[in-house]
Amino acid sequence: MCGILLFNSSGSCDVTAQDVYLEFAEDDKVVTSSGKDTIDKIVPYIVARGPNFSSYRTLHGVNTCWFSSVLSLRQPFTKQSIVIDKKFVLQFNGELYNKTIDLDENDTQYIVQLLSNIDVYDDDKLSIQQEIINVIKNLDGEFAYTISDLVNNIIYFGRDTIGKRSLSYCIDSQTNELYVASVTGTTSKQFINCIGGQIYIFDTSKRDFIVEPCNIRDVPYDVTSLVDEGLNDLNMITSELYEQLSNAVSKRITTIHPTHIENSPIAILFSGGLDCSIIVALMCEQLIKMPGNNTIIELLNVGFENPRTKLQPSDTPDRKLAISSTKILKNLYPDVNIKLIEVDVPYEEYLSIRPKVIDYMYPKNTEMDLSIAIAFFFASRGQGFITNYDDGTRHEYNRKGIVLFSGLGADELYGGYHKFANKSTPELVEELVKQINNIHDRNLNRDDKVIAENGVEVRYPFLDESVIQYSTSKIPINYKINKFILRNVAKIKLNLGAIAEEPKRAIQFGSKSAKMTKDGNKNGTDILK
Repeated sequence: MCGILLFNSSGSCDVTAQDVYLEFAEDDKVVTSSGKDTIDKIVPYIVARGPNFSSYRTLHGVNTCWFSSVLSLRQPFTKQSIVIDKKFVLQFNGELYNKTIDLDENDTQYIVQLLSNIDVYDDDKLSIQQEIINVIKNLDGEFAYTISDLVNNIIYFGRDTIGKRSLSYCIDSQTNELYVASVTGTTSKQFINCIGGQIYIFDTSKRDFIVEPCNIRDVPYDVTSLVDEGLNDLNMITSELYEQLSNAVSKRITTIHPTHIENSPIAILFSGGLDCSIIVALMCEQLIKMPGNNTIIELLNVGFENPRTKLQPSDTPDRKLAISSTKILKNLYPDVNIKLIEVDVPYEEYLSIRPKVIDYMYPKNTEMDLSIAIAFFFASRGQGFITNYDDGTRHEYNRKGIVLFSGLGADELYGGYHKFANKSTPELVEELVKQINNIHDRNLNRDDKVIAENGVEVRYPFLDESVIQYSTSKIPINYKINKFILRNVAKIKLNLGAIAEEPKRAIQFGSKSAKMTKDGNKNGTDILK
């Protein structure tokens, strides 16, 4: 996981930056730019995303500056940004799971190799553009990027097929300056969240986007309307979906560099419900297959002190469910060290952090966005307790894992939301198409911004490209009523018992992070004040 900030101007773009960030600057000349205030505001957010390394780069004669930060998960450690044969500058944030990448190979270096083979001096500019697009299209994973073609004055940027890493951009209406950033905080500039799967191509000479849009995939994802009334294929689909999910979890574990996986736990955002429990079970299965592995799985469960309901964190629905689900998982996998981390959030601490989370999640600005984002912020920060329920004792525990798993995507793929329950087949198909194609904006951009602020990386097995393709095109629509097919996987393939029957409960209601005050008549769509 890394942080990305790119600034391009039609004139000089050198900006004031602290000396610690000038490792890659061509010289010590630092000139005031019209973008200075905005960049100085954004830089601390980028630093937080990559605690292992930060750098600022300028190049002579190029009106672009790049600021990057790095959270290192794969060896060899690679500083960013990267200049490739004086042809490209690459910024990459995320993880790749391409089968052609050796497990000991750094995924950023993999992209460097692909780009270094492109002849940017070719007279056929459209051919060069297509080669760069092909490199991006062939990447499989969770990522955001900028690629600056220094020869042809073109900047490419965007997010993976579904948009699992945050990225926003702004073209200043007065100066025509381009900003691209992983996270910005609240700013006077009008940043726009990049669409998942869209390749943005900006011509720095013409100061505008190349008009024809380029997509990594066909847009939108289509959802099959096939109905299997007799459930004739239920056993086959259950087994195939299990294999798809198992593979998605496996590659997200095996791509954590051994120095991390042996010495540091893996964490998961854990409500105790169906989706995250399935991921935990699949994580356990994977770790059991790795001889001598004693990796800890940290279950991060958050609960809020809520003055309106008068509930304490220990009384929240998600806390109670997490305790019972953890017992089931520990009984199923006694050889895996599973720890439930109870993150308690006092109301006063909620109030103190609230303005920061509102800032992080910009441009999202509704009550619902805040109630979800602040739950993810505290959960991923992971400052909590471990309780011994045999004797009632508690001791403090701070999350140690820097890779977090999430069950996000299951509701969108398998019909988990309550509003889907009574829809006709055409209506359900239409809703699921909307949900999965809009998840980049509805959830992922916001969630990645607030989670990554804690210097961790989140991975989404349900949003694996193969899982999405299989789930949208192969699973009959009547298997997606109240997550019927996923519950069958939990029951038949993973023996999760009572967990398989757990109803859907949104995190803001399960953790009680919504409607925190006596003014409880606010709607989720209300704009924050």
